[in-house]
Amino acid sequence: MDDANRGNDLAVVEAALFLATHPLTRRALAKILDDVPLAYVDRLLEDLQAVYADSARGIELHVEEGRALLRVKAAYVERVAHLAPQQDIPQPVLRTLAVIAYNHPITQADVVRVRGNKAYEHIKELEERGLLRGEEQGRTVLLSVTEDFLRHFGLSTIDEFRFHVAGAPSALEVLVPEAEAPGGEDQEVKDGQDS
Repeated sequence: MDDANRGNDLAVVEAALFLATHPLTRRALAKILDDVPLAYVDRLLEDLQAVYADSARGIELHVEEGRALLRVKAAYVERVAHLAPQQDIPQPVLRTLAVIAYNHPITQADVVRVRGNKAYEHIKELEERGLLRGEEQGRTVLLSVTEDFLRHFGLSTIDEFRFHVAGAPSALEVLVPEAEAPGGEDQEVKDGQDS
């Protein structure tokens, strides 16, 4: 490819990554560029990574398992996070999300035991926002955070979330007796206060 085409292709990849709401695969990028070879896409991604590696940039290109996305560099997340989508999540719902994320995966019954009956509404809202998913398990639902949750909070893994909240109040940790662990019998759910 000549330099003009390569420069244009680089701009197209950058624009696609900017607009994408989820990481794009190498194949998806190749298709956007009229089915170019994957090796060419890899070179373009390497070029973009070099551009965004500059310390004067607030954005970085993150590539993992053949998927690429643009994200805010960790050093700047705190200062600009309020501008991100989903900043309208109410504090009680965020607290419920924190309990779920810290104890991921966790049964819905355990979340309700800790957060109270309003947790049912919180869980529904978080599922609608794509931040968690539920999988039926017996008479309850096993809740897990999604890739969208990780992306939204600028995390690579759920363990990274646990690391960042390691000093948080112990209220996040749900201690489940073995008889009540996922797969065991459901426990009685009591009304709780929403804190």
